[in-house]
Amino acid sequence: MGGLVIKRAYILAKQRQDLRRLTDRVKAIVFLATPHRGADLARVFSKLLSISGGARPFVEDLHRNSLATQSINEEFPNYCQDLKLVSFYETLPTFGKSLIVEQDQATLGYANERREFLNANHRDVCKYDSRDDPNYKTMRNALASILCEIQDNPVLSKQKIDGRKRRQLDAILGAFDTPEDDLLSADSLRMGGSCEWLINKGSFQHWVDHVGLPIYWINGKPAAGKTVLASKVITHLRSLDKPCDFFFFHYGNKGVSNISSFLLSMARQIAMNSEEMIDIVLDVFGGDDRLCKADHRIIWRKVFLDAILKVKMKECHYWVIDALDECTNEAGIVALLTKLVEVSPIRILVTSRNQIENCFGSAFPQRKIHMEQVLEADSKSDIALYLKSNISRLPSIDADGQQSILQQILEKSAGCFLWVNLVLQELANVKTSTDIAKVMAEVPTDMNELFARILDMISAASYGKELARAILTWVTCSMRPLKSAELHDALQIDLGEQIDVNIEESIRACCGQFVYVDAQSQVQMIHLTARDFLLRPELDSEFAVDEKIGHRRLLLSCLVYLNGDEMKGRRRRGPVTSNIPKQRSPFASYASNYLFEHISHTRFTDRETLYALARFFGSANVQTWVEYITKHSDLHRLIQTGKALDRFLRQKWSPELRSCKEWSLLQSWAVDLVQLVMKFGKNLAGSPSAIFDLIPPFCPPASAPWKQFGSSARGIKVFGLRAQTWDDCLSTIVNPHEQFSSLACSKSLFVIGTFRGKITFYNQTTCQEIGSLEQEEPVRGLLFGNTGSVLVSSGFKCICVWNAETRERLCMLQAPQQAMSLAITDNDKLLLGALKDHRLKSWDLTSCSLTEDVDWKDGLEEMTKLHYRRPITAAFGMDAQLLAVIYKGQDVLLWDLESGSLYDTYSRECGAGSMVGRPYGSAGVRCLCFGAAESANLLCAAYGDGELVLFDTSTGSVMERIVAFAHVLVCSPDGSTLASADPSGTIQLFQIETLGLLYRIESVEPGIQGLAFNGDSSRLLDIRSSRCRVWEPPVLQNHHAGDGSRRYSASDKKPDVISLDSTEDCVLITSIACHHNGIWLFGGKEDGTVHVYDLKSDSPSTRLFSHAQGVAILHVEHEAKSNTLASIDSSSRVMIHRVKSHGQSLAAGDVIFDHRADSAVNQLILQEGLGRMLISSAKSDVLWSMSGGDPENLTIIQYSERRPYQWASHPTNSEHLIFVESNIAHLYHWNALDRLTVANGILLEGSILPELNIRSITPCFEGTMLATTFSESLAPHSESRLILWNSTEISPDAVTAKPVPRYHHLADQIELTIGSTAAANEAKQSQRLVFLHRSNWVCSTDLHLSQFEQYVRHFFFPADWPSANVERVMKVTNQGDIIVVKQHEIAVIKNGLLLKESVEFDNYK
Repeated sequence: MGGLVIKRAYILAKQRQDLRRLTDRVKAIVFLATPHRGADLARVFSKLLSISGGARPFVEDLHRNSLATQSINEEFPNYCQDLKLVSFYETLPTFGKSLIVEQDQATLGYANERREFLNANHRDVCKYDSRDDPNYKTMRNALASILCEIQDNPVLSKQKIDGRKRRQLDAILGAFDTPEDDLLSADSLRMGGSCEWLINKGSFQHWVDHVGLPIYWINGKPAAGKTVLASKVITHLRSLDKPCDFFFFHYGNKGVSNISSFLLSMARQIAMNSEEMIDIVLDVFGGDDRLCKADHRIIWRKVFLDAILKVKMKECHYWVIDALDECTNEAGIVALLTKLVEVSPIRILVTSRNQIENCFGSAFPQRKIHMEQVLEADSKSDIALYLKSNISRLPSIDADGQQSILQQILEKSAGCFLWVNLVLQELANVKTSTDIAKVMAEVPTDMNELFARILDMISAASYGKELARAILTWVTCSMRPLKSAELHDALQIDLGEQIDVNIEESIRACCGQFVYVDAQSQVQMIHLTARDFLLRPELDSEFAVDEKIGHRRLLLSCLVYLNGDEMKGRRRRGPVTSNIPKQRSPFASYASNYLFEHISHTRFTDRETLYALARFFGSANVQTWVEYITKHSDLHRLIQTGKALDRFLRQKWSPELRSCKEWSLLQSWAVDLVQLVMKFGKNLAGSPSAIFDLIPPFCPPASAPWKQFGSSARGIKVFGLRAQTWDDCLSTIVNPHEQFSSLACSKSLFVIGTFRGKITFYNQTTCQEIGSLEQEEPVRGLLFGNTGSVLVSSGFKCICVWNAETRERLCMLQAPQQAMSLAITDNDKLLLGALKDHRLKSWDLTSCSLTEDVDWKDGLEEMTKLHYRRPITAAFGMDAQLLAVIYKGQDVLLWDLESGSLYDTYSRECGAGSMVGRPYGSAGVRCLCFGAAESANLLCAAYGDGELVLFDTSTGSVMERIVAFAHVLVCSPDGSTLASADPSGTIQLFQIETLGLLYRIESVEPGIQGLAFNGDSSRLLDIRSSRCRVWEPPVLQNHHAGDGSRRYSASDKKPDVISLDSTEDCVLITSIACHHNGIWLFGGKEDGTVHVYDLKSDSPSTRLFSHAQGVAILHVEHEAKSNTLASIDSSSRVMIHRVKSHGQSLAAGDVIFDHRADSAVNQLILQEGLGRMLISSAKSDVLWSMSGGDPENLTIIQYSERRPYQWASHPTNSEHLIFVESNIAHLYHWNALDRLTVANGILLEGSILPELNIRSITPCFEGTMLATTFSESLAPHSESRLILWNSTEISPDAVTAKPVPRYHHLADQIELTIGSTAAANEAKQSQRLVFLHRSNWVCSTDLHLSQFEQYVRHFFFPADWPSANVERVMKVTNQGDIIVVKQHEIAVIKNGLLLKESVEFDNYK
């Protein structure tokens, strides 16, 4: 229990100021099988002592979760945050089958704790047989790693980094994803005195002294010791007190062998250099890790160019990068490094198997890179040292014999360390001079021959071959190196039997010459060449690895785990209350994160694989997997898995399997996983457990999540929506505060421009926003360069050129007239613009200067020019080197970009050579576009009368003519598909070569401003109003099945037609009102009808009555006491009907009021019982008496003008009316509309500015309070501010009213107030105010929660539910159902308010 004593001593010392100097010197604590939470066997020991009569009081403290251990564990986390903690746990029983201290008792579970196991019992965890004892090595490596981190970084030792900031950085970038472990592993292999040949080279010393070229490139053949050489450079620079950051690439770990991981690692190391740097890096990341998942170009720009490199470095910094050839994008990282040395004083050393010419060809930057070759002579000197230090491993026949063997090995080595190590392993197993001579004579110098010899030796073993085969397969095919504990569990699953817990010894015994376990317990192939050898197709060995079979084997093992008990879904219903993480196998992370990789690499279409996948995706475990991925990884993993399933199912399957239910299930999940991220990604990332209860009910009924998990009897239920499947709209991006004006796509990004000048960048895969920039005028056009690194935006008077990666403006080009079309060519160095003044301008983007300015009308005769006065639009065909220009009522004018002259004019009757200047009147061309790639010779033109004409510019002929009514045209980058949009909002996809219709997307929402295909032509994006939709039609996906051939043929089937609305009844619902019993709902529609909806069932609505046909209903309101329904239409007609029962439904009774106001009605206020009614408009307030026979006009107050206002009945005095305008409130009497307050009214104090407008007044909490919302604008979706007032303060005698302070935290977090629930339906709970949070969550608060500055969140809506151009219409019924209007449908969410999760006001913004 020494560890417990140390913990208590450290706590006591930290609490005493006089011992601060002592505690400041404690940097780390290593625990060996310490019972942090007590030990179960302590109780047994206590019983034995009681029987024997002995007394050991301290034993009581060792009982599991004793008061002593609990006290220590409660205090220790507050003091150990700056310590490095390592907890070792035992794995062997001391006696019998029981461990003294179990793993969960021996580990703390802290973020700054490292957990390791020792292959020992409780007594022997600190006893080691020799230096070769694996337990000794594990302990030594752990201590060395700690010392390395504390001592070897000279910068860290100079400056104390704030522990809180360090933990914050660790939380973002990962606490243990540091290269220090790689350095420790590499440097432990280096012999003293080795690698000095490099240190003594003049070129290297010049590089260190900042004299030579900034990049030092070391090239060497495989296994020549380059990694050890890199470790020597690092330790040498550290010995010189040089700031040195480093990174080791690993071929076997694809997850971190990319540019993004490299940049994040370097950023973390740089941040740890000083307080200034860590502040800068933390500021860039903004407290979350979303930037970590961004493209490497974004990380490079935001973290380095915009932050780290802007700080002037006080001294030269050094970067050492090992195995650059094992980076997934070597050319990309080399290009980045060459840019780095241009803008900073950083010196870079690189090791690689590849020559620099492999990255740059013959045009590599010689002025920046010095090349150094690792010669055989250099390696041999180090090999000699290695052999000398390992001479004890050689057979000891006599001293001369050992020297002779050593010399033979050195001569045959050819500078290859790997070969030497393998030979030493063989010689260690022989004992006679004859056998020694035989080994030296037979061992081949060729590595492949040596590998084959080793496999033969493994094959000759009498046991362990199946385990060896499994180990070699896992190490070869895994997507990253597995930890030994991970591999142990994976092998047990794979082989279906128990395996010795000492997996490291099993590896050494079975295949130690191919596989080893490094200092970080990662199981590695000895070298990349060994892996390549095992994968050779011609290898004739039982241990040869077929990669396809291997990936299938790993896939099935991952599925066995994911289907197992550890990944069983939790009981649904309600949020998770326990914060204790579920103890899972070390294999959980690999199986969860790399499932998609093994699906992608599996090429088998057999029943076993199909059924195994279906068992997993058909089980509740899939929800736990989604939660695990969301918590511990990246949502992109879910998209990758969906895409992998789609590719897997697109292989050639037998008809029998293709028609089975398992195949259909996987087909559904292939779509569902992508849709889950697109529709729910943002909220899922914030609340991973939402996958259990909150998300499935909002999925379509035909989707797998809904079928499997969305129809729980007690869970959320969503009624009223007719769509049964996901539509092809993959994602909907809504910004209600902007109007979208332009759109463009590159291979990895898309951007949206607005009329306010904002340009927003989005990730092409996830559709998540990743940044924005501003230009000074409306964005009329956007265009990416061919490489995607240049973005051009145009306005009315200027053209801006941006670096798309850094988002820096490169230049602003003046354009006196608006650019109708833009094109980028010549490797993104030349920009062409067709302007409204008939001029074609060319700009050199390297110098941002105008290089050419021509008038394309110069080729026309003078008389003809008179007809070409008003250019409408233009289009570039860069592959055809043509510019097409449209003039009002004229033929298409074509300009030859190569010759700089008029090419031709095209008419739809005869194509080229038409009579120039012949007017077409209103049937001129509206828009046009050129083809691309193989269809670059094609030109499509849409005419005003609806005709779409296809021209062949190579022959000048008309190829096809159809009717399409297009006003927007765009061609896919692969040149196979033409997309058009008509004024009503219908999108059509055509085969461009024939104009054959492939697909049509019907829509009732007009106003498409732009269309764009993504970089690989698999998606189509459109913008209209404040909404951007991302479409992924199946007809575009077929091309990506794998063969890359052209997509369509003349015999293609009839085109698919889909609609955002699955019924012809698409009349929009414009207003709703709840019946007082919560069972019925009234809805007014755009066509003038009023319907009643039965909220108990999913049955269709019933028509009650109608105003004039086609006159939209703007407002409906139900008055409970009189059971009447009031309705207002857009012609200012006000009607009131009595409501009566009609069988199982309701019906409209007598009309008791029918009146048309003199101006547009803004509000209708009904007194309780309908004794009075107030009709309010911009010009007047009219009070009506409804208590007598016929309605009587009692009072009229006229206005010349008035600001936005709101009327409401006073919640606690039925005789009073509340009137609010700006920040002033008044009280009026219902009797005759007499004002009861003083002339200046009641001043509403707080943060209400006079220019704010009142939007709504909602009584809440049994009428004790009024919830009001204010905003700068009354436009839909304008930002609102919530303020609550005590109703008692709104009285005739009041002159001021103060907001209720405990709700001020909610003020800026609310999108809109939905309403109040009835207290009667809340068992022992008060009435709640229900509102929509800006995060799209439905939330509520009550009087009790507000005392603790809390509110409750219940559920969230899919991302595509908001309406872009209309006010959201939502209500809450007395039954607690949430009602949402979705265009022409009513969505009813039942049981949603039963799911509750308390949130602190300040913790959820």
